[in-house]
Amino acid sequence: MKMKTNSLSIILCTLLLSLGASSTSFAGGSIYSRFGVGDLLRYGGGRIDAMGGAGISLIGDGFLNTLNPAGIARIAFTRISADFEYSGYSSADASGSSFYGRGAFKGLSVGFPISRENGIAMMLETSPYSTVNYSTQTADTSLQQNYYGTGGLSMLSIGATYAPLKRLAFGVKMNHVYGRIRQVGSFTFSDASFLSSDIERSEYYGGFTFTFGGIFDGFGDLFNSPSLEPLSVGFVLTTPTTLSVDLESILTTTASTDTTLRGTGKVDLPVSFGFGLSYLFANRYVVTGDASFMQWQNAQFFGSTVPQMRNSSRFGIGFEALPDRETESFLKRVIYRAGISYNATNYLINGTGINEIFLTGGVGLPIGPDTRLNIGLQAGTRGTTTNSLQRDTILRLSLSITASEIWFMKVEDE
Repeated sequence: MKMKTNSLSIILCTLLLSLGASSTSFAGGSIYSRFGVGDLLRYGGGRIDAMGGAGISLIGDGFLNTLNPAGIARIAFTRISADFEYSGYSSADASGSSFYGRGAFKGLSVGFPISRENGIAMMLETSPYSTVNYSTQTADTSLQQNYYGTGGLSMLSIGATYAPLKRLAFGVKMNHVYGRIRQVGSFTFSDASFLSSDIERSEYYGGFTFTFGGIFDGFGDLFNSPSLEPLSVGFVLTTPTTLSVDLESILTTTASTDTTLRGTGKVDLPVSFGFGLSYLFANRYVVTGDASFMQWQNAQFFGSTVPQMRNSSRFGIGFEALPDRETESFLKRVIYRAGISYNATNYLINGTGINEIFLTGGVGLPIGPDTRLNIGLQAGTRGTTTNSLQRDTILRLSLSITASEIWFMKVEDE
């Protein structure tokens, strides 16, 4: 009986992991998040989210750039940023549609200057790295199959910057990537002679990566050209790593509960890199653009590549109208932002690449002397209903508060 139970669990586990994208989605997020380590969450802060996700080349005193560790080299005071996001998914396939919404913590970061003269600063950050959230159902006259997945990966980072030149800054972050992903299959038979059963696969991931970045905005001096003074360029690179995975599978039937698998494995996170440009017009208007890439196609998951994965690329353009600080008018002190992004995701389902496009916008509202409430809205689509696939219409509303504190500031005796 033990051998039969284990054989059944292997069959059910195989079904769970190999289920195609033709299932009907219900009461869950994106069905695509079942593949790999889930939906990747690229996050640079509330400001960058509202600007098409573009910000690799942004540097300055007023915000914490979590896309590029070099971006905090010029902060004057300790800065704190806390972020929350509500996501709504309207998913449709050939058989119907459903809606799912949820709110979640987006990130918390603290940056503080150590030496402004040398561009030395440090930052602590915690944020989600990926999310798994799907629920699907298939049924025929003899068997109903329900599948769902939850969890995802998070990232805890510590970083530092250094500016060897006034207009050149470098940064590095060490990232601990960790988290648990649960995938469950439930099988209900119409024939009472078969035991209905659930199989749960739980995976805990852990590992480290490093992110390196640089920003240069000294083109005006370099080429003796005032028109190039507002131009800045940036780059960022995150090293590949192999995450260690502790995994366990549990088979539950109406008659018994059996741990069918307990062991370890390895999962690759590939190298990622990106480049950015930004330009400040009339000392009031910022235009920025990014291109970033991840090499997922050859990543190994438990010893083999995943056919549903491909190399990904992302492009974003953002615009920002900076506030007038010399006025008492509330509207003139509001920051206005907009952007657009296109993402060829790492998903390749049924031979079709899953792409997404988003329009973004937002405002930065002054709520204190150096405190802002950033409100961002992202609206876009992902995927297609052709080729037995799913189309997601996604709406994200983000709220973030950024504030400064006077920490580690030297006070001179009079």
